[in-house]
Parts: sequence; C-alpha cells; structure tokens
Amino acid sequence: MTIPVSPQRRFGRTRRFVLAFLVILALTVGLFFIASVLFEADPDGHKVRDWLSASRYGLFVWRLTIYTGLCWAWFYVVRPQVVKKSPGQSLHRLEWMAAGFIIVIEFAAWRSVLA
Repeated sequence: MTIPVSPQRRFGRTRRFVLAFLVILALTVGLFFIASVLFEADPDGHKVRDWLSASRYGLFVWRLTIYTGLCWAWFYVVRPQVVKKSPGQSLHRLEWMAAGFIIVIEFAAWRSVLA
C-alpha cells in the first residue's frame, strides 16, 4: 500500500531538485569560463605555477584555517550528536581516515618543496 503524496509536496521536491541542478550547472559553466580565461592568458601554465609557488605559505595558512574550522565543527557540533546515536569503533576509524586524508593532501601540496 502506497501513501499518497500531495501535489504541493511533490512540486517542492521537484523545485529543490531543479534548483540544485541549476546551481551545479551554473558553477560548472563558471569554472569552465574561468579555466578558459586562464588558459588564454597563460597557455603553458608557468605564471600559475610561479604564483602557486610564491604564495604556498599563504595557501597553507588558508588550508589550516579551513581544517581548524572543520575540526571545531566536528568536535563541538556534530560529534556529540553522533556519539549519542552510534557509539563504537567505526567513528574512531572514520576520524583517523579523515586525518590521514588531510595528511596525504598536504604531502601532495608540498611535494615540490619536499623533493
């Protein structure tokens, strides 16, 4: 037996889906536009590579800021609610996997400096 869904609720779901699709489409088109402008300005990528090398410390501070915000949100907002619902080792494993992923990302970002 199926529960009937009101047309207003169905329209709301459809509207949210269409809105999400349009936002993703707009972001994709915007990123392709930015990439094409950058490719026209610097086809070999030397200027971008030089800029990334020159500003690596500022970008590292930016990433540390993002990591700090994510850790704060996880440990003080999300984790207490998750521990109430599902305590266990899988949560600890997930946290260690996230920390390992961040370390791998940082090694990849600093590979030219470390080599």
